[in-house]
Amino acid sequence: MNNTNMQKSFFVIMLLIMAASVAVPLFRLSLSDIPKAVKGTLDLRDYDGVRNKTVKLSGEWEFYFGQLLTPEDFKNQEPSGKTIQNVPASWGSYQIEGEHLPPQGSATYRLRILLPAEGGNFGIKITCISASARIFADDQLILECGSPGNSPETTVHKYYADTGYFQTDDGEVEILVQAADFSYVNSGILYEIHFGDQKSIAALRMYDSFLDISLISGMSFLALYFFGLGLQRKKSAEILFFALYCLVSSLQASVRSEALLNYALPALSYNTSLKILIISYTLCLYALIKFLYHAQEGGSSRRANLIIDGITLFFILLDWFTDFYLWGYIYTVALVGQIYVLFLLISLLAKNTKGGSEGRYYLFSAVVSSLIHLLTILANFILLWESNLFLPVFQPIFVLSLALYMSEKYENSFKTIEKLSDRLVVLDKLKDDFLAKTSHELKTPLNGIINISQSLLDGAGGSLSRAQAEDIRLITSIGKRLSTLVYDILDYSKLKVMDIQLHIVCLDVHQVAESTVDIFRYLIKGRPITLENKIPPNQYLIMADENRLKQIFSNLLDNSLKYTELGSISLSCRQDGGFLWIQVSDTGIGIPADKLKDIFAPYEQLGEQSANQRGIGLGLTITQQLIELHGGQIVARSEPGQGTSFTFSIPLAKDNKPQRSLPGDYVGYDGSESLATEALPQTVHVGGEFSILVVDDEFSNLKALMNILTLNQYNVTVAINGEAALHLLKGAFHYDLCILDVMMPGISGYEVCRKIRETYSPLELPILLLTAKALPEDMEAGFRAGANDFIEKPFEVRELKCRVSTLVQLKNSMDLLLKKETAFLQAQIRPHFLFNALNTIYSFCYTNPGKAGELLAELGVFLRSSFDFSSTASLVTVEKELRLVKAYVAIEEARFGSQLEVEYAVEPSVLNFSILPLMIQPIVENSIRHGLLKRSQGGKVSLSLTHSEDCIQVEVIDNGVGIPASVLKDLIHAKSETRGVGLTNISRRLLRFYGTTLTIFSVEDHGTTVSFRIPAKT
Repeated sequence: MNNTNMQKSFFVIMLLIMAASVAVPLFRLSLSDIPKAVKGTLDLRDYDGVRNKTVKLSGEWEFYFGQLLTPEDFKNQEPSGKTIQNVPASWGSYQIEGEHLPPQGSATYRLRILLPAEGGNFGIKITCISASARIFADDQLILECGSPGNSPETTVHKYYADTGYFQTDDGEVEILVQAADFSYVNSGILYEIHFGDQKSIAALRMYDSFLDISLISGMSFLALYFFGLGLQRKKSAEILFFALYCLVSSLQASVRSEALLNYALPALSYNTSLKILIISYTLCLYALIKFLYHAQEGGSSRRANLIIDGITLFFILLDWFTDFYLWGYIYTVALVGQIYVLFLLISLLAKNTKGGSEGRYYLFSAVVSSLIHLLTILANFILLWESNLFLPVFQPIFVLSLALYMSEKYENSFKTIEKLSDRLVVLDKLKDDFLAKTSHELKTPLNGIINISQSLLDGAGGSLSRAQAEDIRLITSIGKRLSTLVYDILDYSKLKVMDIQLHIVCLDVHQVAESTVDIFRYLIKGRPITLENKIPPNQYLIMADENRLKQIFSNLLDNSLKYTELGSISLSCRQDGGFLWIQVSDTGIGIPADKLKDIFAPYEQLGEQSANQRGIGLGLTITQQLIELHGGQIVARSEPGQGTSFTFSIPLAKDNKPQRSLPGDYVGYDGSESLATEALPQTVHVGGEFSILVVDDEFSNLKALMNILTLNQYNVTVAINGEAALHLLKGAFHYDLCILDVMMPGISGYEVCRKIRETYSPLELPILLLTAKALPEDMEAGFRAGANDFIEKPFEVRELKCRVSTLVQLKNSMDLLLKKETAFLQAQIRPHFLFNALNTIYSFCYTNPGKAGELLAELGVFLRSSFDFSSTASLVTVEKELRLVKAYVAIEEARFGSQLEVEYAVEPSVLNFSILPLMIQPIVENSIRHGLLKRSQGGKVSLSLTHSEDCIQVEVIDNGVGIPASVLKDLIHAKSETRGVGLTNISRRLLRFYGTTLTIFSVEDHGTTVSFRIPAKT
């Protein structure tokens, strides 16, 4: 009720203002005592207002059609062709000898003004003289608008208002106006000319300009405001059309009255000014009609909209590309359009009045102001009244009334939405409580479904047919998806009540991102998508919860994968002040603009989704809230068909610098030295049987692990990052276990694990990964990288001891196996080799007894070395190993004759150095048996032993059949046993005792090169 009373008061006030704006000027006109010109003379001698007011030079003027006369033409005698005509008026309305004058041509107006006193400074103000003018006062050229001429070629048309000033010492002033128009349908002095003293004319010009500027500025401001509002409320099209109306109204005001646009743009031609005026008026009508269409309940029909669009476009093109704007028909079109707007406005008022709308009084005010505004426009165009005759309040009142009507309408809508929102909040809480309780109860049975179905796939229930396996695999996939949704719902429920605690630590963002990317690289294996982590390692340290940051990355990457079938997904970052902005970009289908603003809303999805895109729309909501809990923010940008990017901020660590030293000193056990933080990494030796390498960037973790392990008699070496650990493993020191943290600056634990596996097998060097949270996907990524086991931080001491003990015993078992394998290699006597050797010696007994004796001696050397079990790990001299090689080669040369050629290149200095037994002979045997003897023509083996830089270089080259690439790959990685235990055993012992491996290079049908390099020791 109060709101209705306020609307009534507004309507009454506006009605009074409009009535006063019309009545006061008309009343003043009716009481005006200003003389009018009679037969070309205006007598102001008895008028007192000439010195402080302006006088309208209306009445009867002398008129000379077809002549452009100057003051000189009136000096001697009066020119011919004079008629007396009323001004202002279009000369097309004048009659000479009973005939109307043509609208185009040239003419001269003349008026004598009798002043009350002699002399003074005076001025003249014109509004518009169509379409060019030159004004003389007291024989002086005081004002020129364009350049009038007697033909179109000599005439320059111009459209604007102007003032001119002059000084006279006489009591009589002659005003001479030259006018020419070869364009517009209305010609001559169309609006009244004002005369007065200089001060009054200047004040009138300022007043008219102020009114125009106020109207232009006000309408422009409203246009900007409603455009901004319309862009925010895109479904409310009437706001944008109302903004368009305000904008073109301001443009129309700039080319009417004082024509300020022509002053701002002096190069603007007369025709262009008129086109702008007519087109802006056309667009005003169009915007109002469209506004009123959309403002009605249910809007208007599509057909009606198309008709209005077509008519508007037609008239705009007609005005711009033809001379239609110069014809009189334009006034009829404008009048019809304005009447139709008034009709629509009254229709809208009737509907709102019938429905009891509270905004009807605003519409009453709009109807009245629109009607009066229409009448003033008609008076301006048809009756040629001045634009500023009435105070220009009608259009502002009209705009204000419609703006308040829309405000009232939206306020009512807001109140309705507010009531519904309160109700929805209650229902939403009930829904969240239900989902949280249900999800919690679903966790256990879902895990049971997943585990049972997975066990069936693994063969727990017997063999499955292909169709059965596919069905169970589908059950497992659905179960995992449901499990993910359950955890999302639980997280969302906790976030809504702020029940999530963050454990903020200093993290290398590259490592967290890389560990997550590793998991997703495995998931997209086989899909045409590349996943790239462009965040530089060991450069940006942030303050975040490790698990929650991984969850943020996982949610964003998962979202990108859902909508990217082909292309790439990348992670990058940039620093901005105290925050690091991380961007996850993809080249997927993108997000429509109308959906982009809602993607962080709970349960929001992008329309229809395929089977592999299904979810419940909580991932991005959870991501946003987790980021905000960290003190950051997230923004999304997308272009349909081009991809999407999510950018979020996370606080950087102070000065973006990690700690470089352990806090405090470590005190060793059993007399061991303290851990000097300046010399990391460093070993603490307690005399234990086993040695462990611990790699972690957290000093508290390093100290805790060192305390626990040394107490259990393990020798411990610490490394603060992955690079240091890899450097240690390249040394001669032997480790039985590596305890490796997943998240470290530089390279991640996963990457270190992969690099270790390039050299050591899981049995040769077990790896125990430390992780903040052993999620299934984290464990899978770790095992794929080559880890043997996981332990979650913070760990239980007893659990750590058990896992370490198990892995160390595994390594010990491997060492025992290696020793037995070496013993077997030493002791093996291949029956076929012994049988062939004896047959060869037997054959020489009859043909060459001396040679038979030599071969028996060589066979004895070979057998003595094969049965020497004194120590499988003890060292022998290179000379002794070389003697074994020569004994074996001598027997094979006797068997195969010219098919086999062996060449030795041995530096004498290497013979006294020590080497592990059976390091060279098996390589030579492998070259002969598998390289040369598989060729019918045989071949050549070269053995080279050199000494340089305190190292022994051993190289065996043959020109045999070579090794296929697939076999060579397995052989290099010690996976092939097709060539016996020889090369594999040598490689393992090289790694075990010297920290190096065999180098094998081979080309099929061209031969093989096998080499290794070991320290030269005596």
